[in-house]
Formats: sequence, C-alpha cells, structure tokens
Amino acid sequence: MYKIAKILAIILSVIGFVLWVMIVQSDDNEGVVSLMISLGLWLTVIIAGITLVLSLIGLASDGEKLKKSLISVGAFAIILLVSYFVLATGKDVDLNDMANRGIEATEGTVKTVGAGLWSFYLLAAVAVVAMVVGGFKKQ
Repeated sequence: MYKIAKILAIILSVIGFVLWVMIVQSDDNEGVVSLMISLGLWLTVIIAGITLVLSLIGLASDGEKLKKSLISVGAFAIILLVSYFVLATGKDVDLNDMANRGIEATEGTVKTVGAGLWSFYLLAAVAVVAMVVGGFKKQ
C-alpha cells in the first residue's frame, strides 16, 4: 500500500510540475489555471472517497472501534439537535433591519445560523473540558 501511495504521489507531482511549467510559459493562463483547479477538485473528491471507504472498512472490521465511533456520532448529533431545537430561536435578529441593509434573511436562516453558533460554542466547551481533564489525568 505504501509503494502504491508513493508511486501515485510521484505521478501527481510530475503532473503538477508540468502544469506549473505550462502556466509560466503561457500568455493565456486562464485555461491552464482552470485545468489545475478542476484537477485539484477531482483529486480532493477521489481522495475523500477513498478515505471514507477505507475508514468504513476499518470500522466494520473492529466492533469496539465501531461502537466508539457510533457513540461519538450520536453525541455530535445530540449537540446539533439541542442547538437547533432548544437553544436557537431565530427571533434574536430584527429581520426588517437586515432587509433595510440589503440582506435577505428569513427566520429559518437566522435559526440555522444561531444553531451553528451554539453548536460551535458547545463543541468548543467540550474540547476545553477534555483538554483540562486530560491534563489532570496525566499528572
């Protein structure tokens, strides 16, 4: 597996170098830059897919890892649900004032943004608590 990844990295490096040389030598860079962006996008999608598949295969092969992962995903889902249905109201922003400024927002949009903020705050607090607890456990 390591040899395949190494060969793939060499091939992609050569392709990237060739595209870079094409950009440097070309007067019209739009086509080459567009090609590089498309290549980067497709490589990202392919690598993300491979990573997801290999991760799922790894989880399926070990019951304990699968159990811990499902607990983590469940806890994350609970935080998202609590943020959306309990903490975010969607009524804490004056929609008319936003419309006067040229920002089109609905109560649902404001509630979704609020839920995202609440989720961030809760996850940040969990991370800080985990670091503090981990620091005390090491001593």
